[in-house]
Amino acid sequence: MQENDKALQSFLIESDENLGQLEQDIVALERSPRDNDRIASAFRAIHTIKGTCGFFGFSHLETLSHALEDLLGAMRDGDVQMDLPHATVLLDGVDEIRVFLKRIHDDGNDGDPAPQALMLRLHRLIPDRAQTGAATHPPPSASLNSEPESLEQPEPPLSPLHDEEPENDSITPENNGGAPTAMAETTVRVDVVLLDKLMNVVGELVLTRNQLLQHTASQNDAQLVNLSQRLNMVTSELQEGLMQTRMQPIRNAWSTYPRLLLDLERKTGKRVTPVLKGGDTELDRSLLEAIRDPLIHLVRNAVDHGIESPEKRRAQGKPETGTLTLSAYHESGNVTVEISDDGAGLDSEKIIRRALEIGLVRPEQVEQLSEQEKIRYIFEPGFSTAETVSDLSGRGVGLDVVRTNVERIGGSIDIKSLTGRGTTLKLKIPLTLAIVPALIVRCLHQRFAIPQANLMEVVYVESDRLDKDIETVHDALVYRLRGRLLPLVDMRSLMQMGDRETEKDQFILVLTADQQEFGLLVDDVRDTEEIVVKPLGKLLKDNPCFAGATIMGDGRVALILDVKSTADFAGVTRHERKLRHQENPLAADTQPIRAAENYLLVRPDGTSGRSAISLSKVSRLEEISTDRIEYSAGREVIQYRGGILPLIRLDNHHDIRPDDQDIIRIVVQPTEFGEVGLVVNDIIDIVSDDEAAMQQNGKTEGILGTGILQGRVTDFIDCDSLFKRFHGTHGNEDSNGS
Repeated sequence: MQENDKALQSFLIESDENLGQLEQDIVALERSPRDNDRIASAFRAIHTIKGTCGFFGFSHLETLSHALEDLLGAMRDGDVQMDLPHATVLLDGVDEIRVFLKRIHDDGNDGDPAPQALMLRLHRLIPDRAQTGAATHPPPSASLNSEPESLEQPEPPLSPLHDEEPENDSITPENNGGAPTAMAETTVRVDVVLLDKLMNVVGELVLTRNQLLQHTASQNDAQLVNLSQRLNMVTSELQEGLMQTRMQPIRNAWSTYPRLLLDLERKTGKRVTPVLKGGDTELDRSLLEAIRDPLIHLVRNAVDHGIESPEKRRAQGKPETGTLTLSAYHESGNVTVEISDDGAGLDSEKIIRRALEIGLVRPEQVEQLSEQEKIRYIFEPGFSTAETVSDLSGRGVGLDVVRTNVERIGGSIDIKSLTGRGTTLKLKIPLTLAIVPALIVRCLHQRFAIPQANLMEVVYVESDRLDKDIETVHDALVYRLRGRLLPLVDMRSLMQMGDRETEKDQFILVLTADQQEFGLLVDDVRDTEEIVVKPLGKLLKDNPCFAGATIMGDGRVALILDVKSTADFAGVTRHERKLRHQENPLAADTQPIRAAENYLLVRPDGTSGRSAISLSKVSRLEEISTDRIEYSAGREVIQYRGGILPLIRLDNHHDIRPDDQDIIRIVVQPTEFGEVGLVVNDIIDIVSDDEAAMQQNGKTEGILGTGILQGRVTDFIDCDSLFKRFHGTHGNEDSNGS
């Protein structure tokens, strides 16, 4: 009985996969009716479903599958050509098969026959020859109790045209020499419940690892240190491997979009061509499920109210068929998903008029708003510019729900639009939520974890400059960072932990939330760690500032800050700040400070020369003792976070020998080959390139250009060139032992 249950479960999974493929093939054939490869693929999918359900004795499901097979067989034989009515009835048949599969999953049987109306529509579209042929193949009567020998009976020929296909163009076992068997030996199906259980176990192992490393650091036992480092390396490898098993390509979420677009075309009378890019980009399956509905909502909005009707597009000189582009790619440790259309775009003036009508903005505030800020009002609850109610969606309707769902998983959403040219929505999604890198900070005696995805930079403020650099405007703290005002939140005040200590040095964490940057004032910055996210208990569950908790290396609990909710609670997000514009005339100065790219300003050697490194390429800054430097294959390396970190000396790049020193400073940067450490003599500051007029420099390798920053000539380091040259020299070596 247990074996039968496993076989039935495999049947349901494989049938669902075949249905997905069948659905994609039908949609593609509606656009390209003569695509023989698609016809063959669709026929194989429904043929597999029909044959397998016959083995289990699901006669009603088999009858429906048989009818769909007959229609697709007629298309393959050239008796029928795919068009919209044929695609519609086939897709309705796919939907009905899914109903059957749900019955089988819930009750173990396929229930009642398929609707008579659907079967009648199918038979009307099947040519007489196909129906006659179908009658010669009565449904098999096999059941679960059938002998195994019944599975080994050869299948009848699929079609006379089958012989006309290239010998290597079929994926059936009869024609590929047993390739599927070989593939089956390299893959295995694993229940997601088991994966989740293993992930929890690995999470506990990571916590134990962190505790052991902290304990080992205080011990003078070389053997214990070596064992803990080995355990650290093995744990990291196990964690990465298990995380990889949870990763799924984003095309799994996109697979239903062609069908969705076809349905939208039928309802709206519009023509849309989907363009899918980066389907192999992977992210955690839980996050993939979380963004599935928001993406569908954005696609529906784009077609219903973004892309114009064929008549309007023709009048505007556009192609009658609109283009909807979905792209996904990795960016700065996140997955970025973009949904772009070439439709009418957003009218910012229409949006702001609607915002005035429903009271989201005051008339005196409108002049202070940029075009981008006006557009972002479509994310406000209840906002809509739709003149008529549609059964689909209106541009802006429900977008607050989309934003909320995206931010709930630690992501963000941004929008850009040009009137008459189209709209682009960009979603930034973390790779996983189970184990995340975080910065550990201290406020009084309490430690907090800040997700690094929200962290832009850390600013060190000496005690004698606190009163000079931190100002109060209408009871609101601001910090003057590189000449601009940054909204500031005092962690102690926020958590009701007393007044801040002005006689001690402080740290300001520059965080980003809802496309707005603000500073978080804390007492101390400890270290970066990979933390395991634990849910909050009932007492803290309703606290808006915390997203969870984690256990530190010493066994104590640290709360994980929810950056977006903290910003909202403190009143420093864009919406809250707009409501205070009238009271605070300087609020306009507290706009996002990153109008241009930021750079880390360093001194590469012992001279007075300076270089700038793009801050987007910087992962961490480290100070290490020179006695930690070892050599592998003639290059400098250090043991770092359970792996091996290769070092690149910028002073060697400039052909200047470094001064003897006990401590070296390293700029850790991720590359496609793994992490690499750039050795610099000193770290000076973080500056913006809007202060420089960079001149291109094509003569010096590794130098992107030269500009003037803070009144000094500065080289802009071409990190990509440096890494490629370095790995070209050591290309046959492993750059990261982890």
